[in-house]
Amino acid sequence: MLKGNRKYISILVICFSLLMVLQWLSPKPINWHLSYIKKDKIPFGTSALYGELPTLFPSQTISNATFPIYNTLNLNGITNHNYIIINNVFKPDTLDTRELFKFAAEGNIVFVAANQFDGKFADSLKLKTDNDFDLGNSFDNDSAAIKKITKQYDTIKINFSNPSLKNISNYSYVKGFEGTYLKSFDTLRSKVLGLTNNKEINFISIKMGKGKIFINTNPEAFSNYHFVSKNMSYVLNSLSCLPNQSIIWDEYYKAGNDKTDSPLRVIFNNPLLRNAYYLSLLSLIIFMLFGIKRKQRIIPIIEPYRNTTLQFVDIVGTLYYQAGNHKNVADKKITYFLEFIRSTFQVKTTIYDDLFIERISNLSGIEYQKVHDIFYYFSDLSIKQTISQQELLKLNRLIEEFHKENKR
Repeated sequence: MLKGNRKYISILVICFSLLMVLQWLSPKPINWHLSYIKKDKIPFGTSALYGELPTLFPSQTISNATFPIYNTLNLNGITNHNYIIINNVFKPDTLDTRELFKFAAEGNIVFVAANQFDGKFADSLKLKTDNDFDLGNSFDNDSAAIKKITKQYDTIKINFSNPSLKNISNYSYVKGFEGTYLKSFDTLRSKVLGLTNNKEINFISIKMGKGKIFINTNPEAFSNYHFVSKNMSYVLNSLSCLPNQSIIWDEYYKAGNDKTDSPLRVIFNNPLLRNAYYLSLLSLIIFMLFGIKRKQRIIPIIEPYRNTTLQFVDIVGTLYYQAGNHKNVADKKITYFLEFIRSTFQVKTTIYDDLFIERISNLSGIEYQKVHDIFYYFSDLSIKQTISQQELLKLNRLIEEFHKENKR
């Protein structure tokens, strides 16, 4: 089998080799996906910030929340914790919102940085956002994203309102990321912590029982791209509002978290493995298309055996007719007919009396006289030693007429 498929294997090896060479020589594109995942080192991952947490919160425990808020916090005795959530959209359900508010009311701190707030969480805190320039998650076109990033004149500027945190010069960011600010919020319980250069509010704290909830509308500032720049101090000052206590880092509500347990996720998350996977599938399909061709000589068609019973009967009848022994043929036809009468009407055929004829007439639905004529003709022929051709033909006609008129 291997010998016959050498050409296909050779083609497959050549294709894989070419793919490896092309992938090796081609420049790796920058992944601009808004993931905010701690392990992602792409521009909009948060590996840089996550790596600095032990420095920002020294001697504190850092745990990761990989389940919904309700599952993470539905435990007794969680106190003195900071819950940090950074994502493009924050939309917890009713149970998660209730548990998060309870967590804050018991004296803990919640820090949420997102461009958009929805669901029960946003409704309860009266949060509505808007932005100067909504680029969304459209960084798949690498060249277009770079052009937008390099337009330094197209920027927004933000700063803190607290004099102790306020920077001498505003923090400048590319306007495409995304310039979100709060249109409305619960002003009775909130304190403004940050503004844009247009006096639009982008950072607030909300009193919740014994604790607080911090809302920041610029999650891009906490990403790798901006954290490692001159704007690092913005992130440090923002998180300095949180007390030095244990950290719960959210990894569940992430734009880049596919939340799938599929074993293929490793392949599809890696462009090289993904291309190799598709090439393997294509090669397999091509191999199957060529492999379904006939590889053996044509099998001859063997016709099934034909039923020659009727042909045999015809030949035997012809022999009897050509021999001129009409008496023998007539006796056999009468014998077969009487067998038909016995099996069909369940009667004896030893005596052809009036009672017998009347019964056959009633059972078959044929006139009494016609039944009488055929059986009395049988009697006439049975006592003869020889019969003529005309008498044999008459016998055959009477039997055929009986079968045609028979109602059974």
